[in-house]
Amino acid sequence: MLLLAGCQSDPALHSARIGKAQYRLQVDRCHVIDRAQLEADLRALASGECPAGAGALENIQPLPSRQGSLFGECLRRGALQAEVRCQP
Repeated sequence: MLLLAGCQSDPALHSARIGKAQYRLQVDRCHVIDRAQLEADLRALASGECPAGAGALENIQPLPSRQGSLFGECLRRGALQAEVRCQP
Protein backbone atom coordinates (compact mmCIF):
# COMPACT_ATOMS: atom_id res chain seq x y z
CA MET A 1 0.00 0.00 0.00
CA LEU A 2 1.41 3.37 -1.01
CA LEU A 3 0.66 6.25 1.32
CA LEU A 4 1.04 9.76 0.01
CA ALA A 5 1.99 12.32 2.62
CA GLY A 6 0.34 15.64 1.93
CA CYS A 7 0.82 18.90 3.74
CA GLN A 8 0.11 19.11 7.42
CA SER A 9 -3.14 20.80 8.43
CA ASP A 10 -3.29 23.98 6.42
CA PRO A 11 -3.11 26.41 8.04
CA ALA A 12 -1.59 25.21 11.30
CA LEU A 13 -2.68 27.71 13.98
CA HIS A 14 -1.27 27.94 17.49
CA SER A 15 -1.79 30.34 20.37
CA ALA A 16 -0.16 30.61 23.78
CA ARG A 17 -1.14 32.88 26.64
CA ILE A 18 1.84 35.06 27.59
CA GLY A 19 0.16 37.41 30.05
CA LYS A 20 -3.15 38.68 31.30
CA ALA A 21 -5.33 38.94 28.18
CA GLN A 22 -2.22 38.72 25.98
CA TYR A 23 -1.43 35.95 23.48
CA ARG A 24 1.39 34.90 21.16
CA LEU A 25 -0.09 33.64 17.90
CA GLN A 26 1.49 31.56 15.15
CA VAL A 27 0.25 30.58 11.71
CA ASP A 28 2.00 28.19 9.33
CA ARG A 29 0.65 27.56 5.81
CA CYS A 30 1.67 25.15 3.10
CA HIS A 31 0.12 27.18 0.26
CA VAL A 32 0.73 30.90 0.78
CA ILE A 33 -0.51 33.53 -1.65
CA ASP A 34 1.10 36.48 0.15
CA ARG A 35 1.92 37.89 3.58
CA ALA A 36 -1.53 39.48 3.83
CA GLN A 37 -3.06 35.99 3.82
CA LEU A 38 -0.92 34.99 6.81
CA GLU A 39 -1.82 38.21 8.65
CA ALA A 40 -5.53 37.53 8.00
CA ASP A 41 -5.05 34.07 9.54
CA LEU A 42 -3.46 35.70 12.60
CA ARG A 43 -6.36 38.18 12.94
CA ALA A 44 -8.89 35.33 12.71
CA LEU A 45 -6.99 33.41 15.41
CA ALA A 46 -6.89 36.55 17.58
CA SER A 47 -10.66 36.93 17.24
CA GLY A 48 -11.11 33.39 18.50
CA GLU A 49 -8.92 34.01 21.54
CA CYS A 50 -10.43 37.39 22.38
CA PRO A 51 -14.26 37.19 22.61
CA ALA A 52 -14.58 40.91 23.46
CA GLY A 53 -12.33 41.87 20.56
CA ALA A 54 -8.64 41.88 19.80
CA GLY A 55 -6.28 44.80 19.59
CA ALA A 56 -3.82 45.33 16.76
CA LEU A 57 -1.31 42.61 15.95
CA GLU A 58 2.06 43.56 17.42
CA ASN A 59 5.62 42.33 16.98
CA ILE A 60 4.86 40.49 13.72
CA GLN A 61 7.81 38.28 12.76
CA PRO A 62 8.42 35.70 10.06
CA LEU A 63 9.20 32.15 11.23
CA PRO A 64 10.64 29.14 9.44
CA SER A 65 7.74 27.09 8.12
CA ARG A 66 7.35 23.56 9.43
CA GLN A 67 4.98 22.62 6.64
CA GLY A 68 6.33 20.01 4.31
CA SER A 69 5.73 16.78 2.55
CA LEU A 70 7.61 13.88 1.05
CA PHE A 71 6.90 15.00 -2.50
CA GLY A 72 7.43 18.75 -2.24
CA GLU A 73 3.81 19.92 -2.63
CA CYS A 74 4.50 22.93 -0.37
CA LEU A 75 6.19 25.20 -2.86
CA ARG A 76 5.05 28.49 -1.29
CA ARG A 77 4.98 27.83 2.42
CA GLY A 78 5.27 30.47 5.10
CA ALA A 79 4.81 31.22 8.77
CA LEU A 80 4.29 34.30 10.92
CA GLN A 81 4.18 35.01 14.64
CA ALA A 82 2.54 37.97 16.36
CA GLU A 83 1.33 39.12 19.76
CA VAL A 84 -2.09 40.51 20.56
CA ARG A 85 -3.83 42.01 23.58
CA CYS A 86 -7.51 41.29 24.11
CA GLN A 87 -9.95 44.16 24.68
CA PRO A 88 -11.50 44.27 28.16
